[in-house]
Amino acid sequence: MEVQAVLLSTGGWGALRPSAQVLIASLPLVAVVLLAILTFFFILWDYRRKRLVIERGGTPAPRNLDEKLLLIGIVALFVGVGLLVFFALKTGLSDALLGGIIPTTAGMGIITYYVFVHRRKAKS
Repeated sequence: MEVQAVLLSTGGWGALRPSAQVLIASLPLVAVVLLAILTFFFILWDYRRKRLVIERGGTPAPRNLDEKLLLIGIVALFVGVGLLVFFALKTGLSDALLGGIIPTTAGMGIITYYVFVHRRKAKS
């Protein structure tokens, strides 16, 4: 709530110039659009790379999503635990803990999925 404290101490949101309000409000939108553009170009680059490998007579390497899923799950789990600890120390037991509970449970879910898939592949 650092931004909120600064805004309150300086006269609130209305004390900012309209151009500053637009810039602050547009940051999340710009971040999402940039992420979408980067994702698009990564997928396009990967497609062209695979097509080139096939045209030259090679076989593209198979994707191993299991290890990437495990990495995403572990990162989400640790980010969530870090947020939980931070919000618990800063605000105590409040609704702010949802900011840490959501990534923690998402990470636990992804790790659980990885364990189930890994066990199924081990049995096969």
